Amino acid sequence: MKNSLRTIRWLPYVTLLWFFGCCGLLLPSLISAESTPRILLINSDASVTKYKESQEAFKQVITQPIVEVDLGDKKWESSTIEDLLYDEDPDIIYCIGTKAYLLANKYVPKKNIVFSSIINWLRLPITDKTYGVSNELHAGMEMTLFRLIFPNVQKIGVLYSKKYTEEWFKNAQNQAKEMGVEIIGQAITNKKQNVSALKKLLPTVNAFWLISDPELLSTKEDLLTILQECAAEKTPVFSYHETFAELGATFTVSVDDPTIGRQAAGIVTGVLSGDKLDNKVQFPAGTYTVLNLKKVKEYGLQYNEGALDTINRIIQ
Repeated sequence: MKNSLRTIRWLPYVTLLWFFGCCGLLLPSLISAESTPRILLINSDASVTKYKESQEAFKQVITQPIVEVDLGDKKWESSTIEDLLYDEDPDIIYCIGTKAYLLANKYVPKKNIVFSSIINWLRLPITDKTYGVSNELHAGMEMTLFRLIFPNVQKIGVLYSKKYTEEWFKNAQNQAKEMGVEIIGQAITNKKQNVSALKKLLPTVNAFWLISDPELLSTKEDLLTILQECAAEKTPVFSYHETFAELGATFTVSVDDPTIGRQAAGIVTGVLSGDKLDNKVQFPAGTYTVLNLKKVKEYGLQYNEGALDTINRIIQ
């Protein structure tokens, strides 16, 4: 009799357990499936080496399933992407390149979006759910490398725009002072002022720092014009893209693309875990350096031969 009463008393609890079990609330496999975050990766063009390297490094870190989209594939039209974004309803989107980011921001601006491989990200429309890895390195890191190779450089010239890079310029000036370097700048409002501002600047400096700024550079011709003006004065050019060294820049410090992919994966993991990120847009952690030794010798520049083994690539 007592056993029967105990059974009757437990019936409501057994019924509840059965109900929740049928709903999947007590099944670990279903809990896991429901809690698996939906991650969407949009690559502006996977045929671009730096984009592909970032994507592959990202995938090596993220263990959850990832839906991948290559906008370089002609099958992906704007309407198709829009449908995918709504159908997948991702918890977070990793965008590689400007095209990918602008599409995600256009259709699902309220989603968590992490970007990378975008030059001058400050020009982008951003929300409180925008995260990313800057394509521009920390100015202090770059100057440290400049001084390592060229310890005698004391004055560095910079062209910048008030609209995009004035704040960066002021920060760089302060950081340079701590290293015993003076940064002398000329503000421009459009690229038509490049040549006149540069001609005024070059006689006062030992080197020219060509930074990423859409008011300064929008075409290859803009780049070549600046390099030619500097070459005429035998002024070394420090810059941010490795291909610039092929065109005449003396020393370039660019981001390391696989490291950027791993950083982006770290941000995605943190956001999905609910972590509070102090820096929503991080500076790149890795660098890739190219020294145009041919230009160094042509200009008769003094350099630190003992530091050459720290350079990733040397153009002879």
